Amino acid sequence: MRVRTTRPFRRAAAAAAAITTTALLSAGALVAPPASAEDPPPQEPGVTLRTYDMARDLDALCTLRSGQTPNVDRLTGTIDYRDADFGLGDRFITQALANLRVPADGTYEFRLTSDDGSRLLLDDLVVVDNDGLHGEESVTGSAELTAGYHELRAEHFDNAYGAVLRLEWRPPGAAEFAVVPSSVLSTEAGVVRVTAPGTKYCEGQGDTAGDGMRLDAVHPGYTLTDLRPEGFEPMVAALDWMGDRLVVATSGSVSPGGWVENPEPGEIFLLDNVTGATSRDDVTVRKVATDLFNPMGVAVIGGSIYVSERDRLTELTDPDGDGFYDRHRTVAEWPFGGNFHEFAFGLLHDDDAFYVNLSVAINNGGATTDPQPAGNRGTAIRVDRDTGAITYVAGGLRTPNGMVRGPDGELFVMDNQGAWLPSSKLVHVKQGRFFNHFTNPAGPFDDVPVSAPALWVPQNEIGNSPSAPVQLTEGPYAGQLLFGDVTYGGLQRGFLEKVGGEYQGAVFRHSAGLEAGVNRTVVGPDGAIYVGGIGEGGNWSEPDKLRYGLQKLTPNGAAAFDMTELRATGDGFEVGYTQPLSGETVARIAEDPNAAFRLDHWRYVPRPTYGGPKIDERPLVVTHAEVSADRTSVRLTVDGLEPGRVVHLRSPRPFTDAGGRELWNTEAWYTLNEIPGYRAPADRGYHEAEEATLRGSADVDAEHSGYSGSGFVDGLGEVGASVRFMTTVARRGTYPVRLRYANGPHPFEGAKKISVLVNGQEIEPWTLEPTGNWETWDTATRSMRLRAGVNTITLRHEADDDGHVNLDLLTVGGKPDICGAEDYEEGSTALFDGTLESLDGWRMAGPGSFGRHGDCSLRTTGGLGLLWHPTELGAYSLKLDWKLVADHNGGVFVGFPDPGDDPWVAVDQGYEIQIDASDEPDRTTGSVYGFQGADRDAVAGALNPPGSWNSYELRVVGQTVQVFLNGVLVNEFTGTDPARDLAQGFVGLQNHGGGETVFYRDVRVKDLPDAG
Repeated sequence: MRVRTTRPFRRAAAAAAAITTTALLSAGALVAPPASAEDPPPQEPGVTLRTYDMARDLDALCTLRSGQTPNVDRLTGTIDYRDADFGLGDRFITQALANLRVPADGTYEFRLTSDDGSRLLLDDLVVVDNDGLHGEESVTGSAELTAGYHELRAEHFDNAYGAVLRLEWRPPGAAEFAVVPSSVLSTEAGVVRVTAPGTKYCEGQGDTAGDGMRLDAVHPGYTLTDLRPEGFEPMVAALDWMGDRLVVATSGSVSPGGWVENPEPGEIFLLDNVTGATSRDDVTVRKVATDLFNPMGVAVIGGSIYVSERDRLTELTDPDGDGFYDRHRTVAEWPFGGNFHEFAFGLLHDDDAFYVNLSVAINNGGATTDPQPAGNRGTAIRVDRDTGAITYVAGGLRTPNGMVRGPDGELFVMDNQGAWLPSSKLVHVKQGRFFNHFTNPAGPFDDVPVSAPALWVPQNEIGNSPSAPVQLTEGPYAGQLLFGDVTYGGLQRGFLEKVGGEYQGAVFRHSAGLEAGVNRTVVGPDGAIYVGGIGEGGNWSEPDKLRYGLQKLTPNGAAAFDMTELRATGDGFEVGYTQPLSGETVARIAEDPNAAFRLDHWRYVPRPTYGGPKIDERPLVVTHAEVSADRTSVRLTVDGLEPGRVVHLRSPRPFTDAGGRELWNTEAWYTLNEIPGYRAPADRGYHEAEEATLRGSADVDAEHSGYSGSGFVDGLGEVGASVRFMTTVARRGTYPVRLRYANGPHPFEGAKKISVLVNGQEIEPWTLEPTGNWETWDTATRSMRLRAGVNTITLRHEADDDGHVNLDLLTVGGKPDICGAEDYEEGSTALFDGTLESLDGWRMAGPGSFGRHGDCSLRTTGGLGLLWHPTELGAYSLKLDWKLVADHNGGVFVGFPDPGDDPWVAVDQGYEIQIDASDEPDRTTGSVYGFQGADRDAVAGALNPPGSWNSYELRVVGQTVQVFLNGVLVNEFTGTDPARDLAQGFVGLQNHGGGETVFYRDVRVKDLPDAG
């Protein structure tokens, strides 16, 4: 417990991301609030620089969505940054945060120079506004400041072509402006500087709390009660019950930035009068134990209190009956290397054992310590209650901050983002499982196949540092899990269901409005939900909240309109609600289901670096929505779902129930490991390399066209890089194993060797013949002896190997391709029939790529590029199908000369038959782009909506092209441009640009009689 007699200093970091323009005087000096009369927390000279990767064009400062972790967080001396100082290249937002120590009262002038826009705030008041797209420009402003500390925040964005941010001042009596010196700038010392890769987001104009943003209030179904008497400020590490008394374990000094001198011990408190109708004034607190080493779990059994400390399990007893548990007995000890991040989270128990999670050692900044100072961390362990013997249950964990007995009494653990964890996740723990966090030395389960998470908790969207879950047993969410979050804050909810024998499900926002980030959650004997808060300096706490807290949420019976569950079906999802939908909402769903339900999906690729971005993020299309008779559920048919993805659903407001209430939380994130009833390619021995387990420098890419799936694996040039496939066979025996790869000329042209391990045993290396370039793929085949059941096949770059090959896919047994050749009209020649063999006949010009998708179609990535076929054509009919998933852009090019590697040859010397539902009349679907629009009425009558396939037939004879859309003639154009010749040339498919997706399939041609 920490007792303070003064209000905590308001930290500069607490301002977080919000940009608030509350007072800007166009003439005269801004009058800032008086400086704080208190000293700030321990400081160090300098400024906290945080940079957020926006990954899209910016033209002004924006309000960042709260709860996002920066890409860069570092200590700098002053605010004088240029280019590389920001830590990112282009298209980012920066915040420079500090306490400004003003030596004397007076008028202070400030000059803010930036490229692009910027803004300076003191004590949340705007002093200088230099926003907008511009080069290196300076703007001055002034403020009347009192002596003492003032919160300083400089905000800046950069779009492209150089970045600058510099803050100068001219104090009273100074003749010239000078960079504000580090001697008057300070930031909190010894803080955690957590960073995470990936794109960050601004608040949208239509975003509100719970709809595109974090919640900001208590769920209407609960009444919030404070449980901290005056002066009681617990940093809550664990909670349990002793009858109707609440047992609170406090963390003590957790030292997140490294060990501190004279650390505060962890302690145990007993609280009375917390259940039922109560208030903070009714609660009494009594300390019953002290001198604990950062306990993170507590369990009351009989007359003993058990705590999981960093290095041991301890039993606390009160032998003399004075109410103070002063006898500490070690029940068990586990590996501990003295690292500040090595905690023991828990504590569950049954009649035979205790269960604890051990976190790994990390460096300041979050990287996993290599090597680990103690072995076998990152594990869930079982401790025998009688003997103290330790058994390792599962491994591959990083920061497993809490466990729960969930559905069916199964054990679930919450783990936090970091190395090998692109996002936080809930995992289902069973004996022998491994969850993908590798360590050096290896843990006890590092060599077993990776188990998928039951729930991904997407970083910065619905979580940052999720904590211990608890299962609800009553109410509309009975059977579901609630979990808090130390930095994102509030409570989130997890719905689980079994698909294919394994758990998966959805996460929802549930409640906010609490006094601190939530570290522990328990359900009390009165049915209330008790939450304990914690926080530390830097960005390891919920912004603008306390670093301690204790409250409860009591169900009050009030009606709330909320999603109850999101269930996977064979062709989509079923969404459940607490209340019937309104007639207006039902009508909106019927009119445009994609406006009522916006869906997109992505996957994650675990890498040894901290966190990770979304991979292959694309929109999904709702092709049908059916509201149930009682209006409490909607069944969605969704095109394009793939297993192994996270599906995000949002129903933007207005979305009301029959009583007129808006949907409390409009978003859900479903972890679609499996689609019910769907047999994935991997179940048929067809394994995409980009979905395998990657180690070392191995990484996923899509820059070279012609791959299967959503990409391929490259980065195998360094020793230790590996790709581990997991395959299941019914019987023991010898199987043909085929590897599709590319072996280009770097660093040399010729056969290259890579080592092979089957079930951990090394066999003869694979020698892969050259393919000439990186966009030509070949297949090597060999036989391997496999056991019945699950096998691992690993390709690894050893010291005497060559590496430097790209891997696309591995097939085991069966056919070499999951797609077979299609039969087309008599006289037609297939250019792409769904097989990889037919895709090999195409060439790629320009950036981006095309991959053969799991449904045997082609899918675009990036651009602007051109996939073209090297068969020159004269008079012909070209037929193909295409599909959009949103208002995206593509096209089919005809009549262009050999483009080589330049897609603009087709643009400048050929004709594009456009695919785009909403553009200028000569640039929409069916148009000859830039030359002649299509018959709009004919297109409107023939066109199928996004998510549905459409067919094109392009009949090219002489200088005339006829465009048939789904069998309807929508355009007939005769070219007269002497620079273009339709009578001969090549055909190609366009990938228009990043973030746009078009599918193509069944491309074939048929000769037609010449016009002559």
